[in-house]
Amino acid sequence: MTKFKNTLLAGAAGLALMAGPALAESGIDTAPAGDVQMEGTIDQAPAGDMQTEGAVELNAGADAVAQLENLGYNDVEPIDAQGDAAAEGQAYYTGTNAEGDSVTILFDEEAGTVISEEPVE
Repeated sequence: MTKFKNTLLAGAAGLALMAGPALAESGIDTAPAGDVQMEGTIDQAPAGDMQTEGAVELNAGADAVAQLENLGYNDVEPIDAQGDAAAEGQAYYTGTNAEGDSVTILFDEEAGTVISEEPVE
């Protein structure tokens, strides 16, 4: 067993001797960072309370409603039966357009664009 340990130790030492010059020539900056200056404070809030700008909403329907409201629609509600549209990243909504008409909206949730708008019958 001692012979095995000596062989293993010799191999590790040889590897360190061979890798040392390669690491020295690699251009990796290993100098200490020095004094790091930071402004502000670090908030140590639990992960559940974190808010990140641009984060993906888990409730895509609520996000689409907000997008449609930003486009000028009011009283926006998703239609429950989506059919094939949902498979294509699209969804139907009802709402009131800028002219005050009740409409059915086909919305591309991935692109954030209105595909079509038809009057509610």
